Parts: sequence; structure tokens; C-alpha cells
Amino acid sequence: MYLMHFQLNQKWFFAFLYVERSRNVQKNIFLGTGFEKLLLFRCKIYFLILMCLFSFRCLQAQVSGSWKEILAKKKGNVEVVWSALNPFIFEDSTNKKLIKGIEADILRRFFMFVENKYGVKINVVWRELPFFADVQPAVMKSKGCVFGASAFSITQERQKVLDFTPPYMPDISVLISHTQVPIFTTHEDFVKQSQAYTAFTARNSTYEKDLQTLKNEYKAKFKIVYVQENEDLVEMVHTNPNSIAYVDLPIYLKYLEKGYQIKRQFIFKKVREGYAIILPKNHDWHEPVKEFFGGHHFQAYRQEVVKNYLGAKNMGILWDLSGGQETSILGAEKIAEDKKRLEEALELEKQKNLFANTIISVVVVVSVGIIAVGIFLYRYRSRSRANKILTIKNEEIRQQKAEIEAQRDYIEEKNKEISQALEQIQKQNEQLEELNFTKDKFFSIIAHDLRSPINSLLGFTNLLSNYADAMTTEEVKKISNDLNKSLHNVLQLIEDLLTWARSQMNKVDFKPDKVAVNQVLQEELDLALILFQKKEIDLEAQLQADLQAFADADHIKFIFRNLLTNALKFTNRNGKVIAKAYENGKKIYVQVIDNGIGIPQAIQEKMFQLDAIKSTKGTDNEKGTGLGLVLCKEFVRKNGGDIWVESKEGEGSCFTFSLRKYEGD
Repeated sequence: MYLMHFQLNQKWFFAFLYVERSRNVQKNIFLGTGFEKLLLFRCKIYFLILMCLFSFRCLQAQVSGSWKEILAKKKGNVEVVWSALNPFIFEDSTNKKLIKGIEADILRRFFMFVENKYGVKINVVWRELPFFADVQPAVMKSKGCVFGASAFSITQERQKVLDFTPPYMPDISVLISHTQVPIFTTHEDFVKQSQAYTAFTARNSTYEKDLQTLKNEYKAKFKIVYVQENEDLVEMVHTNPNSIAYVDLPIYLKYLEKGYQIKRQFIFKKVREGYAIILPKNHDWHEPVKEFFGGHHFQAYRQEVVKNYLGAKNMGILWDLSGGQETSILGAEKIAEDKKRLEEALELEKQKNLFANTIISVVVVVSVGIIAVGIFLYRYRSRSRANKILTIKNEEIRQQKAEIEAQRDYIEEKNKEISQALEQIQKQNEQLEELNFTKDKFFSIIAHDLRSPINSLLGFTNLLSNYADAMTTEEVKKISNDLNKSLHNVLQLIEDLLTWARSQMNKVDFKPDKVAVNQVLQEELDLALILFQKKEIDLEAQLQADLQAFADADHIKFIFRNLLTNALKFTNRNGKVIAKAYENGKKIYVQVIDNGIGIPQAIQEKMFQLDAIKSTKGTDNEKGTGLGLVLCKEFVRKNGGDIWVESKEGEGSCFTFSLRKYEGD
């Protein structure tokens, strides 16, 4: 058909040349080579126009997108128009030719499904449009079938002029504001203060419709300012203190994790049918669309692709909030807020410690100065009195030589007592400095590790206090279980802190004696077996017979129990842990080996140091205090041994500690 069209245009083109030349000949206008050049120039212009028209017609034919034509010819081109909106559809930062995002991956999987099921070859043409508002008109005006992608919400207005695929994920819009804007608990409070705020939005979007609903239904008086791109909304709220905007929940979560100055208003949340790909109203792709989006394989794939771009935590928050459960998003928002508060608290504690250290230093210096002045005055007065006695009673001194010798001895005795007092003061100063350093470390641990779980407990109790009436029994039960777990973690942390503090003050009992190592280790293995079975981890014991050490049995149990707990915590399900004990020379070595996630080299070098402790969650999100290994090192050294670790990321870890072999009485 298009070849015939081109041939028809050729005939008109040559007819025009013939008429043009005849008209000039009849008028006897013959200009020689000049006329021929002018005619040739006109011919080139008309030929170029003709070729452009032909190319445009061919391009229209190639990207028609009709399913019937593709099915008949077993091949064809399909156009996808889109506007960038991360994480839904966007260009790869390193490869501009690669289109990524949730919707881009879903469309690729859809066209791959169609090719495999119907035996056709589809060439996808991705055409980016500058603005979100351009996508819908481009799809509506297309003559064939054009797919549109840019996180379109399914609304009744759009369904009148467009067709939608089934939704691939929940559609939730939340009203966000700058952190300086207060949290409004009622619609009336928001309306009263709305005149002070500026609302940012994009034209022809559901965000704009939601803001207009607030103005019309609730008589809100905020000012609306339009931006070109949806992606600019969060940036505008972040940089303008008195501002609000509607955005998609995934976008809000993404920028919240980046530390933007934004927060969510609990009121005015909008939940719609879902996000979907748009098509023209008269398209003929109904059968393949229904086959793909209605199949069970799509339900699994959509969760996979959403998790890939949003992360497992944010995906769970999205699905929970679509079902009315706000616990998970409140937790995410609480973590971001607690992080800021913790940084401020640590800085304040640092200033307090600096002030306290300064006061202690001043007191010590002043005390030493007073003592030195007292000693000087005492010596000065003693010598003055002696000189007066020598001057006035020179003769009496000779006669009372024995008495003077006695007085001299008395002075020397006093000098010795003063010297001993000075030495005692010096020792007390050293002990004071050591206790002060221990205190600093102790309060640093409390500020860092104890404040966070207590804040979590406060967050759970605030939830129960403020929202208990609106929660279901299951939600209250879930929060209660989380509260119970947090209390157990706080108790464990306090026990470890007290154990460490007692060890620093030498209050921990240390009773070394002959110990049957096999029996002690086997008792701990029997107690830990049920925990390993619960996590489906194989626990194997390789204990050399008749091992006897000279150590404190309770210390050995504590060290071995902590190493087993760490191996359990950082080993994946179906993994393996081996406990070994053997004799080598005058030492007995105990090892706990796992094939878990391993430890980075930078952490290995500091993991036994108090100032570098950091609690890390296990493979099943198990929590710890971070003090266990520090206490293990303390107890190992008390028993005359050493402890170390050998580990490689992704392959596992081997913790080893040594004990003195029992040599007999």
C-alpha cells in the first residue's frame, strides 16, 4: 500500500516537472544553464519533501502496534511513551540507553510473555516525553496502540478516555510536609492553619486532584504552586519550611531514608485501586493483557520487581498500609526520628563528660597545691622555731643534746609520714583517673545501646496510648509481642552491663581450679541444642577426651556460651556449626566454627575492644548487646589465656580461645 502511495507521488512529481518546463517554454523564457539550475533546485526541494512524507508514512505503519496485525504477520513494533519517575520508570545513570524501574521491568516481562505464548517477534520503541502531563494525550491520540507508563493511578475520570491493565501494586498517596510543620490530628486544626502553607503539585495528576479536594471540601486556604515534574515535589518540600504536597508512598519512603527534612501527616491519606499501565480506549490487546496480568505467575513476579526497587521493608510497609495497618510505617518513621535524637543526645553527653573531666582535673590540681603549700608552711615554721631555740639557748642545746636528737627524730618521722601521705594521694589520683575512664566508657555504652531500646519501648507504649482504640486485637497483640521482645533485649543488655561493670571493679568471683573441659562444654552444647534445631542448624561436637584445664568453670561456660550464641546468630538456616576442643603443648584450645555470613576485616580488628562495640542483627534479625565478646576477652585473660577470630565474608568464622593445661598440685 505504501509502495503504491510512493509511486503515485512519483507520477505527480514528474507531471509537475513536465508542466513547469512546458509553461516556461510556451512563454519563451529560456535562460540557458541558469534556468536548468533553477529547475534542478526546485526538483531537489520537491523530492526531499516527498521522501520525508514517505518516511513519516512508513514510520506510522511500523509503530502502529495493532495486535491483529502483529499476530497476522508474526512480528511488529510497539511504542511505549513514558515520563521519568523514580522508582517506577527512569534512565539508568550509567547507561542512558537502558530504561529501568518497576513499570519498565513489568512491560519487558509482558512482551517476552507475548512472544513466547503467541510465537511473535515484538520490537519495543521507548519514547520519553518531557513531562508527566504529556503521556496521557500521547496515548489517547495514537492511531494504533501505544502503551503509557509513569505511575498512573486508576481513576474514574481516566477510565472514561483510557483503558488500564490490572493494577500491579497498591496506590497510596500521602500528604507530606516539612519537618517544621506540626502534625495535625484533626481536619479542623489543619484548615485553621492552612493559610500559612504553600502546596506544591504537578498539573493533570492525582496529586493536583487531591489538593483541590482539600480546598473544595474542607475550605482549606493554602496556596497551590505548580512544578514541571512529579520528582521535584519532595525536593520543594525539603527546601521550603512552610510547605506541603501529596506524593506516592514509595517516593516518600525513599526520600525519608535519605534524611530529607520531611514527615507524613496522618490525616488525608488517599488509597486508590492501584497503579497500572495505560492504553488507548479502542486498543485490541485485551487477550494478551488478560493472559499475562491475570496469570498466577504475574502475582509472584510483581512482588519480586517491587521488592527489587523498593526493598523488602518498604514493600511490606506499602502492602500493610494499603490494608489499614500503620505499625510498620510508624516504625520506619520512628527509626529516622530516633536517629536524629540519638545524635543530639550523644553530642550533649560528650559536652557533659568534657565538663566533668575538667572539674575533676581542677579539683586534683587544687588539692595537690594545697597539700604542697601545707607541707612548705609546716617545714618553714618548724625550722624557724628551731633557729630561735638555737639562738636563744645555745648552751641549753649542748646540755639538752639528747632532747634535741629526740626532736630531730620526731621531725624525720613526720617527714616520712608526709611522704607516705603524698604517695597515697598519688595512688588515689591514679585510681580516680582509672575509675573516671571506666565511668566514661560505662555511660557511653548506656547512652549508645540502652537509650535506643528504651526509645523503642517508648514508641510502642505511645502507639498503645494514642491509637489503642483504633487498633484491632491482632495489632495490639503484635505490638505486645514486640514490646515483650524489646524488654528481653533490655534485660540482657543490663545483665551484660552489670557483669562488665563488676569485672572492671574486680567484683566477679574468680576461683581457678581443676576443670574437666569436656564435661563443661558438653553441658553448654546440650542446653544450646534446642536453639540450633529451631533454626535448622547442624551442631557438631569434636571434643578430645580427658581434657583438664586450670581455670574458673563458670568463666569457661560464659565464654563458650557467648561464642555458640554468636555462631547461631550469624549462621543462615540449614547451616553448620562445629565445636572443637583439643590439647597442644601446655595449652588447651576451644574453637567454635561456622559457615555463616562471615565478618569484614575492619570489624575483626576492633571487635574485642570496648570503644568499638556495636550490636549487629543476625540472619533472622536476632538482637544482641555487643558486650559479649568484650566480656569473653576479660574472662579469658583472667584465666591466663587468649582469644582471637579468623573469618572471611560469605564463608564463615572461627573463634578460638586458649586455657592453661592442668599440671597437677
